[in-house]
Formats: sequence, structure tokens, C-alpha cells
Amino acid sequence: MAEARLEPLVLKPRQADSSTQQRWFAVLFSVGLFSAMLWIMLVLLGNPAGDWNWDSFARAFLGMLERISMDRQIEVVLVVLAGAVHLWYLRRAARYERLHLDQEGMRYESPLPKSLRALQSDWSLQWSQMREIRIVVPRVGLSRYLIMLEIDAGPVKRRLQALHWSGDAGAESLPWRERFFLGFRPARDREYILREAEQSTVVRYAREAGVRVAVSEAQGVSNFVLEDHRHALAAAVLVLLLVGYWVADFVNYDETYAVEPPLVLFMLAGAIASLAGLVWLGTAGVPRAPTLVLSLLLAVATGLALYPGALRLNQATDSEGLRAYEYRLTAYVVFSPADTKLPVLSFSGDAEYWGQFKLGTAYSFELRKGGLGIYQVNMRPVRDRISDYFIRTRRAER
Repeated sequence: MAEARLEPLVLKPRQADSSTQQRWFAVLFSVGLFSAMLWIMLVLLGNPAGDWNWDSFARAFLGMLERISMDRQIEVVLVVLAGAVHLWYLRRAARYERLHLDQEGMRYESPLPKSLRALQSDWSLQWSQMREIRIVVPRVGLSRYLIMLEIDAGPVKRRLQALHWSGDAGAESLPWRERFFLGFRPARDREYILREAEQSTVVRYAREAGVRVAVSEAQGVSNFVLEDHRHALAAAVLVLLLVGYWVADFVNYDETYAVEPPLVLFMLAGAIASLAGLVWLGTAGVPRAPTLVLSLLLAVATGLALYPGALRLNQATDSEGLRAYEYRLTAYVVFSPADTKLPVLSFSGDAEYWGQFKLGTAYSFELRKGGLGIYQVNMRPVRDRISDYFIRTRRAER
């Protein structure tokens, strides 16, 4: 370890260096751009609320909300909440995320509240525990945000962004223009970014503390052995199970959505699964590239499995079961219910079968509304009728 006394440092995430005038300019520019776009829409399309006043605007807005299904409103609310949570985390990270460096070692302070620290916990390591700190450089897609520090402390592995931290007094604050274009640096700046990582505050402090620092390429998927990492193997098995369930249940299940499936919810669940996979595999010591690949596959598999899985859950929470409802053909392959509270049904396939019916023809469909509030239609009787139709048609042609 180094003999010289090391002064304690408290590092925080880098922030854009912008003046009050620049922030006001950004706000006014955004307001002006939105106003210009709104004015162009009103000129080209007219005012949908008629003569402008708050009452007509409120009536038009409420009428638009009434035309939007409850499922769609829930999806919009969830997307807004997800964006709000992301902005909340960025704000928390700017205010509370810290990396403490002193004579004994380093300590990471999570920005999350104590009730959520299990998702991203605090940790600390002494310099004497650290075998090596590796500056990991990605093989492709070089960006300052992808330069990582892998801290090898024997059985304990930790990862930090190398260029994420600024000094205690904000001396390394980054100009906003440079920060904006950092993600678009060409490959010729590789040496510049790497040199910047080697001269970063954390690396220089670790070297002064006597810790060995090395530079290595990020491990790719091509030289990764899945069997050597039981957590990665478990994630791969989970992906295969989810995809297998999706294939088996999607093919064999007789019921399908009578309304638009909540695809936004499926994508949100996939994003949560991907985030959970990143945390799980990252803390388990799986290399970065396989972690990203497996987390992405886990997101896709989760979204696919939820497509039939939501139908199963909706059926399991249904207390009334399937019920027959009367529909009438009101347009080509479009059936409208006698009860306006029920969804309109549309069938795009088997045009020859549906083309035999005249407008106004009555047709009975079996629907259920489960505990999730989703209407789903039983397609088994419909498929049987379609199959019988084509069998009779073929026999008549002979």
C-alpha cells in the first residue's frame, strides 16, 4: 500500500455545466417550438374544440377520453409513470449517489431510499482486499459511458463506470456541448477516451493507494462458456422455458383477445425483467456482453410469455365463465354486439368463410371478462364452423 497519506475524496456523478441563461434559453426554445407546432396543427387541421374557450376545450377533451378504452388509458398512465420514475432516479442519483475514497478504501453510496436499497445496495471495499482494478473497454460501440472499472477483490466483484464521477468540488464538471456529442465520437477517439479513463479520479486514487490497474478488452460472447457461469446458465434456461411456454400455450389455447392486447404492459414487463436480469447477472459476476444479451433475451421471452399468460390469468380470475352473446355483421368481417358494453369483434383471416354472410346477419360468440378486465373470445366454436364450411365446400366441388 502507498505510504503517503491520502486525502479523503467524495465523488459525485458528473453534471452538465450550464449557466442560468442557457437553461432559460432551453426552456423558452421548448415552449416556442411547442407553440409553433400547435399553431401549425390548428391552421392545417382546424380547432377540434370549435371556438376557443375553456368549456369547449374541456368537453372535447372529455369526449376524447370517453372514446379511449380503459385499457389504453391504463397503458398511457403506466408509460407516464415509467418516465417519471426514470426522471426521479436521475434526480436522486445527482443528489445522493456518491463514491467515497479515503486511506482505507472506497465506499459506494446508493441513490435509492433505504426501502429500495435491495435493488441497488451500498457497498465498501478496502484497498488491501483489491487484487486488481481493470479498465474494461468495449470492442465495439466505444463510448465514455461504456468504459467500466471491474474491481477484483477475490470472491467479491464490483463494477463502476470509469468516467461517471466528478470531483468533490465539481472541478471536473463537463461542458454541456461536449456532453451532448460524447455519444457520437468516431472510432479515432478511442485512445483519447481510454487515456481519459486512465487519468480519471478513481483510477489515479487507486494507483496512489497501491492497487494494480490494468486495461483489458471486454469479454465477448464468442469466448464465453455458458456452463462456467451457473447464474448465466439459469438465465438461459429461464429464457428457454418462457419461450417454450409461449409456443405451447399460444398454439393450443382456444381463446384469444377480443380487444387489443395490452402490448405496452407486455413491453413494460419485459423492460422490468431486463432490468432485473442486469442486476442479477451483474452482481453474480457474469461478463458484461453475455449479461446484456441474456437480459435482452429475458425481456423478449417475458413479453412473449405474457401474451398467452395474461389470457390464462384472466381466465383463472373469472367467476362467471364463458357466456354467449349475440352479434350482427355490420361491415366486412366486423361484428357489432347487441349490448354496446361489449367489444366489437373483427376477423381478418378466412375471408371466403366470412364473405358468405350478408350485412345484418346474426352470429353468436362466446366471451368472458376475467379478473383483469380483459374480454377474450372462445375461438374453438368459430374454428369448428370454419372447418366444417371448407369440408362441405370441398365435397361439393368433387
